[in-house]
Amino acid sequence: MKVFWNTILVLVFSVWAVFAVDFPLPTGPGARLQETKVKCMENINECWFISYFKPSEPICGSDQVTYSGECHLCYKIIYEGLNITKLYDGPCENS
Repeated sequence: MKVFWNTILVLVFSVWAVFAVDFPLPTGPGARLQETKVKCMENINECWFISYFKPSEPICGSDQVTYSGECHLCYKIIYEGLNITKLYDGPCENS
């Protein structure tokens, strides 16, 4: 019976991770912080806890740090107060 519940739990988390998706943010050197903050606030509820650990496409922030996706970048902006925007999809060149 324990194996059954473990299997169910794995399936639930797998389905949950599939639907935890990133969302588009303003991109490029001209992306304004205020626009980015608004998009993050509108979409942060789509960022489930599991999305911080789920494999995602890396993005480069204006601080030249590679983030694991839009959710990770928005978390840093909203909850840690960083003043950063998304430069481009993919890892930063210096990473």
